[in-house]
Amino acid sequence: MPRMKVEQLRELGTAILNALGSPPERSAWVVETLLRANLAGHDSHGLMRLLQYAEFARDGYIEMSADVVTLRESGATALLDARRTWGQVAAKIAMERAIEIAARQGISMVALVNCPHIGRLGEYVVMAAQRDMIGTAYVNSQTGGKGNVVPWGGVEGRFTPTPMAFSAPSGLDWHVLVDITASVMPEGKVRDHFFRGAQLPEDVIIDAAGKPTRAPSDFYGPPMGALLPLGGPVGHKGYALGVMIEMLAGGLTGAGYVSEAAVTHGNGVLFQVMNIAAFEDIADFKRRTRALIAHVKSSKPGDRVDEVLFPGEPEFRRAQQRSRDGIELPERLWRSFNELAAELGVEL
Repeated sequence: MPRMKVEQLRELGTAILNALGSPPERSAWVVETLLRANLAGHDSHGLMRLLQYAEFARDGYIEMSADVVTLRESGATALLDARRTWGQVAAKIAMERAIEIAARQGISMVALVNCPHIGRLGEYVVMAAQRDMIGTAYVNSQTGGKGNVVPWGGVEGRFTPTPMAFSAPSGLDWHVLVDITASVMPEGKVRDHFFRGAQLPEDVIIDAAGKPTRAPSDFYGPPMGALLPLGGPVGHKGYALGVMIEMLAGGLTGAGYVSEAAVTHGNGVLFQVMNIAAFEDIADFKRRTRALIAHVKSSKPGDRVDEVLFPGEPEFRRAQQRSRDGIELPERLWRSFNELAAELGVEL
């Protein structure tokens, strides 16, 4: 697999989006979010997504120059229309608005509709932690009635991998960060295994016949397989979690549920920000959090584990390592980048 320096990938990604007609400052931000996902070890939401975004842009699904507008604002809440611009651009604006409102009101909720894929949720909740606030996020996907995650007990997809995220300041070099989906893993991680030619762990996907399989190609078909809810064979809790995320991000925001055939391709997004200073002294909060982290990490490691890590710590360590050593790209993905760059007249 080729190993690339971060700056090389930044230049490549930005050049590709610029060639598609994206405003340069927006291209730079979208690529930055993808690179940060790669650095954190979440390749499922990294530069691999450029291939998908290029297809969206060519199909006219993304209005790359559209401006985000406010549809409604009252007290501690706001509803924004992304107008199908880059999801990362709209999500950054929405989280900045949520932080701004929480600074005044103590707490806020800001929703996004008509929003394409926003990338890794952890990117945005950390923005709140950097301002000494707690951020949460919930996202659903509208797919015109199609789904690739089965409900508990079913063998046909009815949901999408609804993600949620949480971040809080710790007073350390890294922020507490929880970024998960209500499915066993995000679809992007299945796609990453596909590009790497690797088998999936057990109890992640089923094929079109409802049989367990470890081959990523069985997920994509045709005919298409499906992801299991979080917990795999005992995934009733992940199924229930997915229902609630769907209702918050799709129902409360008005973006629409996955079941609505009239809605195709988009994210319903709900950000919530809590201003710690409205409830507790920030220094005391961070002191208690550091004590909690130390308490948890003092647990004796089990077999095949060198150290107990706290949520947010693995991403921080991986980012340090990859910033230094570079990012490896699967051969299949690199070939696809070459083909796309050639089509757009971009020199690698």
